[in-house]
Amino acid sequence: MFGLRMREAPAALAAGRASAVVPQPVDVVFDFVARDFFANYQRWCTQVVELEPKGPTPARPGVRARQVTLVRGMRSETTFAVAEVARPHRFVLEGVSEQFRSTYEFEKRSETETEINFSFEMRELDLPMRPFVKLFDMALQEGAEQTVENIRSLLAEGAPYAEAARAS
Repeated sequence: MFGLRMREAPAALAAGRASAVVPQPVDVVFDFVARDFFANYQRWCTQVVELEPKGPTPARPGVRARQVTLVRGMRSETTFAVAEVARPHRFVLEGVSEQFRSTYEFEKRSETETEINFSFEMRELDLPMRPFVKLFDMALQEGAEQTVENIRSLLAEGAPYAEAARAS
């Protein structure tokens, strides 16, 4: 009637998705990734060379952070916010300075196994970059696969909780 529409989240222009089974209970995996995100993120995302939370930790909705990444010699700075923490099933980050969304989902497979599903979506690309969407897709897919493999490896090797890591 008035021409009003619900504002929808923009569709991803480029995305990467991957999953892995982690040999740990769902609460352990969730805590490692979500609750202790600011202590552990650089352990599985090695291209992050600086991470600065701008609020209280552990991670909770609304907390922002600044990160600096170094990928193939290119340094990049972004700001993101924790958008959702739904223990023990879902953890979501939203880009503030750039339009992206990272989603971690956790599914209990058994008492000792958890499936982690990770997706990274770019929701906006500068106009000159749009012809390269397929390259972005490939890079994001590779990054998503590396992310879940790094988390799986760290937890399979018995990576300590952040508190234990800080105490040693």
